Amino acid sequence: MMENAVRQPPLQVSCPVDRRLGAYVRRPDAAFWRELFQPAPASTTHDQSRRIRLTRYALGMAAIATLPYVLFSLFLGAREFLSIVLLNVVAVLGYGIGMWAASLGAHRAARLWLMVTLQGQLAALAWLTGPEFGVAIFTLVAAGLARVLFPTDEGAGRALFTGFPLLLLTASFIFFRESLVDFSSLPDWLLPFTRAGNTVFAALIILLLLGVFEREVLKSEAGLVEERNRSDRLLHVVLPRPIAEVLRQRAGAIAARHTGVTVLFADLAGFTPWAARREPEEVIALLERVFARFDTLLASAGAEKIKTIGDAYMAVAGAPEACTDHARVMAGLALAFRTEMATLREETGIPLDVRIGLHTGPVIAGVIGSLRLSYDIWGDTVNTASRMESHGEPGRIQLTAETRAALGDAFLTEPRGNIDVKGKGVMPTWWLVERRTAD
Repeated sequence: MMENAVRQPPLQVSCPVDRRLGAYVRRPDAAFWRELFQPAPASTTHDQSRRIRLTRYALGMAAIATLPYVLFSLFLGAREFLSIVLLNVVAVLGYGIGMWAASLGAHRAARLWLMVTLQGQLAALAWLTGPEFGVAIFTLVAAGLARVLFPTDEGAGRALFTGFPLLLLTASFIFFRESLVDFSSLPDWLLPFTRAGNTVFAALIILLLLGVFEREVLKSEAGLVEERNRSDRLLHVVLPRPIAEVLRQRAGAIAARHTGVTVLFADLAGFTPWAARREPEEVIALLERVFARFDTLLASAGAEKIKTIGDAYMAVAGAPEACTDHARVMAGLALAFRTEMATLREETGIPLDVRIGLHTGPVIAGVIGSLRLSYDIWGDTVNTASRMESHGEPGRIQLTAETRAALGDAFLTEPRGNIDVKGKGVMPTWWLVERRTAD
């Protein structure tokens, strides 16, 4: 026990305060300075990122805006202005420290440093100069900037740094009515000119803040619209358009009974033994090629794709939107599928064909799933259509008596006879041959 204790390394005692302070004593990240010249964040960027960027801009602008006043005071050269010069120099150093903190990622500290420096500078200038320079007008800028930079979850900071400038503005009218600095040596025209310049400059800054805010709001709204359009496009890929529109308007289960639809099942005959001897990429590429062409034909026919299961393709006409000629739509689509497979067989040389089954009847349709929404149909009509495909023959389209009756004289059919269908018993079926041409 004692030997093990001796072999243990000495306990390392860490000091969180030292680590936190040490993080500031390093070279700022050069990327911070590059980011200042990059475009504004995209509208999808989190609100916090925009506030961080605005804080950086505000620190830079405050330092740049203070420098001319330092140079102006030095140019006048009067000893009485030394206090104003020192105050503005300290403020510029304060803004520099704020930018340093921002470059190190201490964004909240940078924002607080900006507000304390700016509002302390304004309070001291208003106390020193009184109404002579009209400095109090910049308190409105400070209040507006605090309103923009502080998020709603920092209510105390927002209230403090928005309310203090307004109190300072009130105090400047009531208490700071005389200047502590002697401006008698200045020309008579200079003070009114400076007051007017400060008023215009403050107004321009306020307009700039409003412009930035408006731009961000408009970009956010445009981003929301684009995000909604993108979501709608994705939703329309997954779900039929009428169902997607219903889901946008209300939540909850979507279910409907359709008394008359025609269901199609198509299967690639010979696909399983062919795929067993091929690389996965080649198999997926072929399925993508076949089903992409099927999708194009289906969209032009006005039918609705339900799903693909392996190499099987399921579609319906008459749901979710009812139509009277659903059987004819599906019969035409089945013939188009067969023709397209013949074309693909010639293009690729792959000995594949399509086996198709159709049945007409009622179904129940709806949306299921919570993580991945799916529009599906259920009922004996679906099962029977699947049996028509599985009991069919490659290159042929098998119909039930219900589908043949719904087609009328628009298509040429030939009887197959009675077949024993699993789960259904003996059923008379027909082969769909071709569309009849008008005489």
